[in-house]
Amino acid sequence: MVEMPQKKVKQIQFESNTWKRLLDFFREENVYFKNRLSDILKESFDRNLLEALENFQSRFIIQDELNRALRKEISELDKLLLDEKIKEAISKPVIERLLGNLRENLSKSERRFCALHLDFNKYLSENI
Repeated sequence: MVEMPQKKVKQIQFESNTWKRLLDFFREENVYFKNRLSDILKESFDRNLLEALENFQSRFIIQDELNRALRKEISELDKLLLDEKIKEAISKPVIERLLGNLRENLSKSERRFCALHLDFNKYLSENI
């Protein structure tokens, strides 16, 4: 089994903490946008927009679910890194595979998050 150098473990932990802050930002922004949606629904608005607004609500909820799943994956990585630090039987390839998947999933999530919020703002600008 190949052990990871402690410097590498520390760098991955730094990256993990960065991802957690990013997911916190996504969560806070999603709350902000859902509150904006709620405010719009409280005001008088064109009922023909209801279907599109419900669609955005669903997309915000899906984004929340994706964020929770990513947070769980990050937690699993953190546990593996802790085990690696105390030299339990964790191999470098296992951590690197999980790390690669997380990087890819977070990148996709970030693009999806930005697209959703751009779409929402554009829709509101054109229809409200």
